[in-house]
Amino acid sequence: MRKMLSPSDTTSRTLVRGLEILRLFGAQRPVLTQTHIAEELGLPLPTVGRLCRALVATGFLELRPESRRLQLGPEIRRLASTGPQGVNDNGRRWMRLLNERFDEDVNLAILDGVHALFLDTLPSTRRLGVKTVVGSRAPAHCTAVGKSLLAQLDDRIVRDRLGPDPYQQRTDKTILRWSQLREELADIRSTGLSRSIEEFEAGLAGFAVPLQRTSEDGGQLALSIAVPTARLQPERASAIESALLAGPHPHLDGVDDVAH
Repeated sequence: MRKMLSPSDTTSRTLVRGLEILRLFGAQRPVLTQTHIAEELGLPLPTVGRLCRALVATGFLELRPESRRLQLGPEIRRLASTGPQGVNDNGRRWMRLLNERFDEDVNLAILDGVHALFLDTLPSTRRLGVKTVVGSRAPAHCTAVGKSLLAQLDDRIVRDRLGPDPYQQRTDKTILRWSQLREELADIRSTGLSRSIEEFEAGLAGFAVPLQRTSEDGGQLALSIAVPTARLQPERASAIESALLAGPHPHLDGVDDVAH
């Protein structure tokens, strides 16, 4: 059962419960049933039903009619696209070009604690795809976009943020130790390119680069292409990497490796 936020005297309990529902959705749980939400939060099913209907009515959730499951709605996508870490028109045009060229999921994310938070996504039209959900999160240490975001920080900050290793293991290829992650972040800073081959999920590969921000607010931003490994031939991987490295993004040689 997930721990509920504690509302203050001036905070509406209903609002807090609604926010807790939204927080349940993530990269590994893009869709949920009302029953699952009720069990996770320890709330009565009728209460969850009323809250979810309100969130659907306001656009924060969407209901899939065929399955009666819920997913994050258009209002979440609108808010994500208007944040201070947004990209300019050239950045979004580049996302579209990459999506059209490779017909794979192209994602935009910022760093949110120890997770990559997805702000925007252009999905693949293929039946076998990744289907990233805007507003969902994924662990930074084992995803291409997450490692690209971490590489934009000083190593001391990264180590403090992630805490002691071993890190959460998602597959048998997940990086678990700081020494290994530190070496990989140094390589990402040198080349500008981040990779994750089945580190986050078996059968899934990702490639990412840092993306220029529209505002100097200190926020990290990265763009990734996610590909099922079933169609990731070496030639295709090389083409994706070359396209990302040719795009409008900065290299990160100015970030020092200071934590050991």
